[in-house]
Amino acid sequence: MKRITNVEIGKESFEDMHKAGRWNPSLEITFRDRGGSHTYKISAGYADEIHVYREAGITYVLARNTHLPYMGVEAFEGDEVVGDIYLQEGQVEEVLGRSDLAPATIVRRLRDYLIQ
Repeated sequence: MKRITNVEIGKESFEDMHKAGRWNPSLEITFRDRGGSHTYKISAGYADEIHVYREAGITYVLARNTHLPYMGVEAFEGDEVVGDIYLQEGQVEEVLGRSDLAPATIVRRLRDYLIQ
């Protein structure tokens, strides 16, 4: 699994927000690799840490908040969301064993729950 470091994080356009019926814009990540340019709307909050990884054509986005006990991983293949998982409070320790793992380790442990 390769970490993507050249990720730009911004807010979606007003037009996209309006079309989706949202009152607040979602976050959007953009990066470029050998496969081209990739842009995804993610479910992360504005205060979340964002970590992006790629493996076998799948992009994994980990969003975790260090001040609130939650984290989530979304998986994208092409333009499609192929899976996601959201853990909060006691679920983090129950599923991962502990909450202070490295981001890549969290994604590796949770990806089995994402793509079936």
